[in-house]
Amino acid sequence: MKTVIGSAVIAFLMLSGCQSSQQNLDTSSDSIQSYVADLSCDASFQCKVIGVGERRACGGPSRYVVFSTKTVDESEVERLVAAETAKEQLLNEALSAEETCKQVLPIQSLCIRNTCESFPISN
Repeated sequence: MKTVIGSAVIAFLMLSGCQSSQQNLDTSSDSIQSYVADLSCDASFQCKVIGVGERRACGGPSRYVVFSTKTVDESEVERLVAAETAKEQLLNEALSAEETCKQVLPIQSLCIRNTCESFPISN
């Protein structure tokens, strides 16, 4: 009986931690999006794409973010992305459920009408 109760308590704590981790992940994702929100550009070389997160089942980033080096510091974007990716890796390790592998297509960015826009890369 003690083992069952102990297991239930551990499961509850793990799930609570996962929910908290998911909330932290959402917060860091929001901070990246708000930091890179200004996509103003003068030329396409200012438009960059960076992979964010980690898909446990199939590898690679869980999404891509477009940003403009005209309006933000690229090293700060990389720092924010690294922090979010690390949090996502911890969350992935905490979850033991099987994940299906959803395809996340890479994108490219171009400066069109002075705004960085993203386009899927076609094969």
